[in-house]
Order: sequence, then C-alpha cells, then structure tokens
Amino acid sequence: MVLRRPNLLAYDWGLILLALTLSALGMVNLRSASPDPSLLSRQLLALLLGLLLAVGVQFLSRRTVFALAYPLYALSLLLLALVLGLGREINGAKAWFVLGPVQFQPLELAKLGLILALARLLESREVRRVWDYFLPGLLTAPVLALLLLQPDLGGSLVVLFGAFTVLFVRGLPWKHILVGFLALVLLVPTVVWPNLKPYQRERVLIVLDPYRDPLGQGFQVIQSTIAIGSGGLFGKGYGQGTQTQLGFVPFRHTDFVFAVWAEEWGFVGVAALLALYGLLLLRILGVALECPRLSDRLFVAGVGGMLGFQVVVNLGVALGMMPVTGLTLPLFSYGGSSLVATLFSLGLILLVHRDRAVP
Repeated sequence: MVLRRPNLLAYDWGLILLALTLSALGMVNLRSASPDPSLLSRQLLALLLGLLLAVGVQFLSRRTVFALAYPLYALSLLLLALVLGLGREINGAKAWFVLGPVQFQPLELAKLGLILALARLLESREVRRVWDYFLPGLLTAPVLALLLLQPDLGGSLVVLFGAFTVLFVRGLPWKHILVGFLALVLLVPTVVWPNLKPYQRERVLIVLDPYRDPLGQGFQVIQSTIAIGSGGLFGKGYGQGTQTQLGFVPFRHTDFVFAVWAEEWGFVGVAALLALYGLLLLRILGVALECPRLSDRLFVAGVGGMLGFQVVVNLGVALGMMPVTGLTLPLFSYGGSSLVATLFSLGLILLVHRDRAVP
C-alpha cells in the first residue's frame, strides 16, 4: 500500500464546495425537521466521520483503491448475509446492524463495493454480446438477492441502476437496452406484480390515487404534497412550516425531508436546492469525462448514477409521483450510514480524478 501526500492544487474544488454546501444545508434543514434534537448531534458525528474518511483516503493512490475492489465487494456480501441473521428489523426491513446508539446499513458499503468491482472487471471486457453479461451479472446478482431478502426494494433499485450505468458507459448496445426495456414491460404485469406483497402493491396504487386510503398508506403522500404546495413562492420561513412542525408529515427527517425544505423556503428555495444537485451531478459527469482511464470513468459514472437516481426517486416520492421506497436524499436526509458512504464515495471520486494523469 502506497501512501501519498495530497496536492491541494490537484483537486476539483468545485465538487468539494458543492458537496459541503449540500451537507451544510442538510444540517440546517434537519435542525428544523428533526422530531428529536439528538438526531442532529448524531448526524453531525456522521458528517465528521464521513469527512475524515474522505480526507483520509486521499493519502492512498487510485491503484491501491482498485486493488481493494474485490476484497471490499466480498466484505459487503458477507455483511449483507450477516445482517439477515443478526440485524434489527426497522420499518419492515432487516437491514441494519444496531450497536447501542450506532446503526450501520451494509447496503451503503455494498453499493460502493459493487461499483468498484464492476469498474475493475469491465476495464478489460466489452459488453457487446449476450455472454459478455455473465461476469457482471455474477457480481450484481448476489447483492440484489441479499437485498431482496431483507426486503429492501429501494436499495435493490439503486444497485440495479448503478450497475446499469456502469454497463451503459462501458458501451452497452442500444438494441440490448431496448430488448431489456421490452422484457421489463412484459415481466412487470406477469411476474413482478403478482409476487409483490400486499403493502407493496398498495404503495404503487397510492401513487395513482392517494385518497383511496387517506388515513393509511396515502396519508404521508397527501401531507407531503400539501406541505410542498403551501410553501408558495418564498416559503413560510425557517422553522415555521405548519404541516411539518405540527407533525402531519411522517418521516419528515428522512424520506420526506424535501417537504420540510419546500414548505419553509418555497419555490425559490426548491429551485436553489435542485440547482445545487444539478451542478453536483454535472460536475461528477465532468470528472468522469476528464478521466482518461476507463476504470476511473466507470467508477465515477456508477457513483454519479446512483446518487442521481436517489435524488430523482426521493423527490418523486415527496411529490407523490413515485411509490414510497425509503431512499434518502443524498447529503440532505437524516441517516448516518448514507451520509458517511456518500462523502466517502465523493472522496474516492476526488482521488481518482487527482491521479488521472499518474502512470
């Protein structure tokens, strides 16, 4: 393992500034959204840990990081298997290790491990023929299977989209994408829908008509959209949101944290937040394009794809346009595992971008 002294001039400070700004705004929003003041202290500790890991990894080389790709992937599989037996069930999913006040979700490590492993694997392999999918599928399938056993449908979708992003950047043919889309259209009504649990079906139906169960499954979606709409142009002011402060919006510090921001800061605040996320994702895309090595581009694109997917789904849920999946808004929602993993992933992006010209 080679340790390097980071050169501060070699870093993408635009990406760093965007990530820190979103994290800071997330803390400000959480102070207003949190139903328990202690959650803010825990999130601050997670922020500190994430920043320490992001900074600490800068003393490594990109070569060292990719050398650890397969061991990290194997460790993530082990933790996903162990959590099924040793984890604690929260919100219907056995997806968390709980040690006193500390909670850890192995999904976050699995996302990073899988993308690194796929990037290393596909650096020297094409995906032009059907049998070229065997090894990438062999890496992805166990992660998906273990997540579905928890069950964590939201996490499974993030992993699947991240893997698809890596394959797409590697050169996935458009005709294969079309065939996959048509297969999905056929499988959803014939295989997926009949095998969904009743509560999962209800979440989909609620999107079409939240008032079919206004005091049950539809309650949180209805209250979230009311809160977002009541923000108007400039919002009701920090800490002054009636829907959120009076507790009408459930999970307002996690799944529906966007509703808190929209009610308090209005359309102007929402536009600013979306602009920050847009700039962050564009900068990640720019970093990927600036990396000459294929493995670096695949990794950066995979992480960016997962982050973008989570942003879209979380906002879609808050707006009542998608089923509730339990996905956090990156850098913004409460969740120590998510925050630490996101900052660490961004730290790795900065690392491979810094070393892009190193032989």
